[in-house]
Amino acid sequence: MGAADAAPFSLGEGTRGVLAVHGFTGSPFEMRLLGEDLARRGFAVEGPLLAGHAATTREMRRAGWRDWMRTANDALDRLRSRVGNRRVAVVGLSMGALVTLELARKRPDEIAAIACLAPAFWLRPEAEAFSRAMARLPLVRGLALPKLAGSDIKDPEMRRRNGIAQGKAGMPLPSLASLIELQHYLRDKLGDVRAPTLLMHSENDHTVPIACMDAVAHRLVNAPVRTVRLMEPYHVITLDVGKELVFAAVAEHFDKYLPINV
Repeated sequence: MGAADAAPFSLGEGTRGVLAVHGFTGSPFEMRLLGEDLARRGFAVEGPLLAGHAATTREMRRAGWRDWMRTANDALDRLRSRVGNRRVAVVGLSMGALVTLELARKRPDEIAAIACLAPAFWLRPEAEAFSRAMARLPLVRGLALPKLAGSDIKDPEMRRRNGIAQGKAGMPLPSLASLIELQHYLRDKLGDVRAPTLLMHSENDHTVPIACMDAVAHRLVNAPVRTVRLMEPYHVITLDVGKELVFAAVAEHFDKYLPINV
């Protein structure tokens, strides 16, 4: 519990590799139960801790989206080394879904399939308006927002555990601005993604509008896309009620595109 839950993980063995990328202000715990399920199904899974996350507010403030990408690229290199440099799959939650899309865009020959769960393609209008307003006030850009609302998870036990794993660090305004910068950066680049893509999102997501899933699907004009709409969970669909449906869909998608090498 706590620091152990927030730690990066390497699970499973074999020649079929999956990189599992957590979300903004989250930790690898968001992806760990999915990782454990994939490992039981015969996948080798790597779950990195993205730069600045599950640490102090100061460390979070120092890291931006290019640092998050660097962490993910390093983890992808480790995973491919584990599976004999074969092609692998990537699954990401929320902001991790954006990281997943950028990895697939930049490293197409190494990634066979991707899954984007509750993709944070944009934030709710009030969050973006707040970030823009704060950007005009240099004196407050060093401030951090406390995470008073906790995790957007219906299951109370998983909500409690995820809150412990995330730690007590606040959300620095520059980090929020960097997330929005990543969203805008990717907006017109998804046509470059060619990896077969599974998209999953919940109607009850209070953090990221479900319209983001449809917008991502619309822009993936050169990739086979499957979309799945959920009804019961909130935002963190890898930990919430019905998570077993998410696990099964991700495993089925990766089974299709990652052959078993004997």
